[in-house]
Amino acid sequence: MGMETELESAEDMRSEDPLAKRLADGDPGAPGELVKRHHAELCRYAQALLRDAPAAEDAVQTAFERAFVALGKYPEERIGALSLRPWLYRIVLNVVRNAWRDGRREVPVAETPERTDEGFGTVSGSASGADREAWMDALGALERLSERQRVAVALRYVEDLPYAEIAETTGWPENTCKTLVRRGIARLSVLLSDGSDVNGGR
Repeated sequence: MGMETELESAEDMRSEDPLAKRLADGDPGAPGELVKRHHAELCRYAQALLRDAPAAEDAVQTAFERAFVALGKYPEERIGALSLRPWLYRIVLNVVRNAWRDGRREVPVAETPERTDEGFGTVSGSASGADREAWMDALGALERLSERQRVAVALRYVEDLPYAEIAETTGWPENTCKTLVRRGIARLSVLLSDGSDVNGGR
């Protein structure tokens, strides 16, 4: 998706973010603050989708480049009213979708389904071997979700976004986001409890 998408998608992402006001006012420190505030979470999200750290970093770099070009085209009042986080997530998602479409790699979403309720644990670098094995099983299972389910589950459980922000990010109705997450979790539960070949063919 091109720059037109970033321009259009900002229309319904409005808030009273002080950083957005600083960007609108031309504060020279605001762009750096934007990167500092959102870089880590965007990389985590991109890596969850791409399962490839260098590719995720490239995607986020491209997303920030697109964001700054787009901001250069907005009038001040539009920038000042922008809800930055969902807008940036949407740009990252667009970049990732372009990578998927290019077919350069298999791009499953990586989540951490550890519980059956609305909560996935985060598997850290110090996680036990059993946790790491469960993590890898989850990665394999997530490959088998639909793209929309993968995206929704990643936003909900990797990034812990509320459904309202998931809707802003994706452009899908909030109830659709809830349904996608619910069905994605149900599908993951089946795949993981079956102990089927989650790391095998599609």
